[in-house]
Amino acid sequence: MFGLTAFELRYDRFGHVAVRCAGGDVMERHVEAEPAAAWMIEARCGAAAGWLLAPHAPADVAGARAWLEVEVARRTAAAWERHARALAALDADLIERLTHRLRTDVMTLGTVAEGALTGVFADESAEVAAELRRTSQEAQRRMTAAREVATVLAAGSTGAPERIDDTLRAELEGAGRDATVTVAADEAPWTRIGGAGWAAAARVLAAADRLAAFTIEPDEDGWRVTATAAGEGTAAGERGEAAAAPPGGMGGSGG
Repeated sequence: MFGLTAFELRYDRFGHVAVRCAGGDVMERHVEAEPAAAWMIEARCGAAAGWLLAPHAPADVAGARAWLEVEVARRTAAAWERHARALAALDADLIERLTHRLRTDVMTLGTVAEGALTGVFADESAEVAAELRRTSQEAQRRMTAAREVATVLAAGSTGAPERIDDTLRAELEGAGRDATVTVAADEAPWTRIGGAGWAAAARVLAAADRLAAFTIEPDEDGWRVTATAAGEGTAAGERGEAAAAPPGGMGGSGG
């Protein structure tokens, strides 16, 4: 292409890092926080950025630059279209799960309160108090988790870089879980997510007892986390820049 025998195209829709998309082995890693090569040009489309890297300048520099600008614009449009679809599905699922459980909790609290006021549970006060406490605590836990996860969905927001695997292992350990976490790559998977960060999403995954194994692997947008249920195939997947968490990251464009 343009007289290049080896090259790489790297791209990130938030312009924070360069994620390898195509080409040769000009750079060693899948993701670089600050791309660099013997020859490099950059093109931007809004917040997104793309880098064309090569060991030497091409014969047609102007043509390479024009191609890169078109490619970055094309990838940005496609990436945001995917993002919009995924975000709409996540929002709908989050609201449905939250409201469904909260409706149940509110109905339980209402029934118990009404029964207590009318004396129905006069002989079961200890049991009723325990159920009220449990229901209230569960509702609070769900609302807190929903609020934390919702903050990471803000497109373009930034936070401190987090190791995807180490953070997930720490949350699993904190939850008393013995699930496995595997990194299917020869580099450390980092992410930078706004709001409550990747840790908030990792806590939700750690709380899902049915998920027994997690695999972290390179994705066209950065990193992808796939969860597998015990005794089953793939149970759930979280795209890099998504999953579990949408905004861009360092050493990976997503969580």
